[in-house]
Amino acid sequence: MSEPPADTPATDTAAHHGRGLARDAATNLAARLFAMACSSVTALVIANALTKGQYGAYSVVLGINVVLVMALDLGMTSALSRYVAQGKANTRLVATVALVRFAVMGVAALVVLASPFAPGIGDGKVVTLLPMLAVLIVGQGLLTFHFGALPSLRRIRLLLFVTVAQPAGELALVLLVRAREGGAGDMLLATAGSGLVVSLLAWVLLLAPGRAAAPEVTDAGAGSLATLAMVAKYGRSIFLVSLLIAVFGQVDQFVIGAFRPLAEVAPYALAIKVQALVAAPAITIAGIVAPRIAGAGPGALGLYRQWLGFLVVFNLGAVLTIGVLAPQTFGAIGGQYRGEWPLLVAMLPFTLLSSVAPLPSITLNQTGHASSRLAIAAVTVALDVGIDLALVPWLGAYGAAIATTVAFGYYLLRHHALLDRALAVDASPGTAHLSGVLVRGTLVAVAVAALAGLVRLGLEAALDDPSDLLVLLVAGGLAAAAHTGWCARLLRHPTPARS
Repeated sequence: MSEPPADTPATDTAAHHGRGLARDAATNLAARLFAMACSSVTALVIANALTKGQYGAYSVVLGINVVLVMALDLGMTSALSRYVAQGKANTRLVATVALVRFAVMGVAALVVLASPFAPGIGDGKVVTLLPMLAVLIVGQGLLTFHFGALPSLRRIRLLLFVTVAQPAGELALVLLVRAREGGAGDMLLATAGSGLVVSLLAWVLLLAPGRAAAPEVTDAGAGSLATLAMVAKYGRSIFLVSLLIAVFGQVDQFVIGAFRPLAEVAPYALAIKVQALVAAPAITIAGIVAPRIAGAGPGALGLYRQWLGFLVVFNLGAVLTIGVLAPQTFGAIGGQYRGEWPLLVAMLPFTLLSSVAPLPSITLNQTGHASSRLAIAAVTVALDVGIDLALVPWLGAYGAAIATTVAFGYYLLRHHALLDRALAVDASPGTAHLSGVLVRGTLVAVAVAALAGLVRLGLEAALDDPSDLLVLLVAGGLAAAAHTGWCARLLRHPTPARS
């Protein structure tokens, strides 16, 4: 959306870096789409293999794991990424931070094994799954380090390997467990095992002789290198924010389980699973783009707005298409969930918000504004919990959907305003606004959703009771192909800067 004049030598370099950034993002987006496909099949297999009560307990344990992994990271991965992006970290620091995280995760796993705990819900179903939680903490803890650090290290190929291998391995193990008629605990072990194996293999590749880090890491001058103490200090601010957001992401399921039957957690957890699948490409893109924005100087605001516009338009099309195909989406997961499709529609506003938020939030960490995020995260959690307690006993999962959307809307708007204002201080003159792209993108997204609806109606008219999975694949696939093509064009031809 913002481009420097074409007649300066710097423009060639900027254009080259811009094409490289788009290429890295596009490659990782393709890998993430493959991962999404694997994760979708995995979710379908698990949801069909377990009863609603079992899936509810499974989801609660996964939620506990997310909170613990985020908390036990201590903000160090994001803090390390900041110093790597600034060229102030070396391989020794990267390895030291990883070892500290591994030690913390290991101690936490031992504590879980030695003294099990559980929320007072689910008639003991959750307690029986906690031994698997210990393995899950270690496996997912190692995995999150790679997703957090590899983009800043510019190890894009290794990031691609982790992105593809983990969900593919999880799917293979889950199918094996399903064939052996395993339960919720076995499914958790499959998830933990794939994460553990892939992350350990990635560490071997990362620390291979001569390939340990990116040039800007190894070439930093000794006097400018960051230390573990510096990483820990900056990580404290990120830790508090990450912990609050982890609580935000899981508290709804806990509140539903506390006030309603555990089976009501299952459809909400599946809606969250769909949300996570939609948001996954944005997280991948933000992880790659945010370090480049942080180091772009006067061009940072234009680069941020270009990618923010792309994420809004790309995910709006996805969300509207899911809304049109909501019955088929839940029906494809399992017949027992098809009637719950209105809950998926109720969660779509939050799905859109959460698929845009990673870019401003990660970029604020990269630009040294992590402490400014703390008050925003605290208010977000307070809003969510307050509305949950008021509405969930009355409306059940729909109350949680309202709470999540309202709270996260505040979170995204405040993060965007904070980052946009910070980048505007040193911005180049004539940085473009988003309005033109958003208007055109909204029209395209509506057209794409209409295409999905027409294809769905055509299949239902031409075939006698077509399966939900067939309708979802054909209608959703055509809509996704059309929308992805338009969004790719948006990246190749960004809106020119204002004069």
